[in-house]
Amino acid sequence: MSITSFLKVIGRGSKGSGDLDRNQAKEVFAQILDGNVSDLELGAFCIAMRIKGESVSELMGFMDALELHLNLLNVGSHPTVVLPSYNGARKQVNLTPLLAGMLTSYGFTVLVQGVEKDLSRVTSYEIFESLGWPILTSTDTFGSLINLNTPIFCPLSIISPALQRLLDIREQIGLRNTGHVLAKLINPTLQKPWQVSNYTHPEYPEKLKEFFQLRLANAILMRGSEGEPTASLQRLPEMHFLFAKNREVSSPEEHFTDLNPFTQIDAKSSAPITEKILSGEVLCPQSILKQTNIIAKMAGLI
Repeated sequence: MSITSFLKVIGRGSKGSGDLDRNQAKEVFAQILDGNVSDLELGAFCIAMRIKGESVSELMGFMDALELHLNLLNVGSHPTVVLPSYNGARKQVNLTPLLAGMLTSYGFTVLVQGVEKDLSRVTSYEIFESLGWPILTSTDTFGSLINLNTPIFCPLSIISPALQRLLDIREQIGLRNTGHVLAKLINPTLQKPWQVSNYTHPEYPEKLKEFFQLRLANAILMRGSEGEPTASLQRLPEMHFLFAKNREVSSPEEHFTDLNPFTQIDAKSSAPITEKILSGEVLCPQSILKQTNIIAKMAGLI
């Protein structure tokens, strides 16, 4: 099936393009995920959406289609936090595994969902490998991992192979696409856990707030550190807690002056420091400790 009619709406540039309604967005994204569009049309879609930006109605429709391509996990009654990890470390250490470990120590089941490799960055997957922490290899093995009291890395390639294929287009066109936006919004469980949603561009907070409220999700919106869902060592940004019952609570931005316990950002160097922090041998950076405490308090665990 051709998506030409949809491209005519979204492909007229930043000023002339229009937005798809929710049903149209679901239809076009379903065709993409099902592999029913040509490579030329798919490239046109990725570039058009990159220029135009996603509307809330489009995000809703895209997610409606994507939900049919998700292999969902059952966390039962466990209090759960989902951390999306799609950027990794470039200049500063990737603190997502540390935050995941801290949240686990407070009693959460923590799922870090993301990509496995990035040629220019240090991924959470690589740090999990160095730590020897569990990595999901199929949905059938999830039940054996959930009681290990350790964060679990859930590769996008397992959660949604169809969406992973869309992300892989970046290697051909050199740009991120709508798939990367949606990947960070995935709830990979059958329940309603707390999802951290980090953003870098100023136009996204209001869109994401409306998106999560329409989906009745429990979400934490925050500006990420190098695209990861954590504080940096020096700053904990505002966190906006959106409750599924349409209540919102925010925490203020805070700044810190801790010394950096990480001397290198590669996985093999950062993993042992992460372990020492979690065991109490090295002090936890105040920004990550404070982020953990606020999340636990808002989620009702302390």
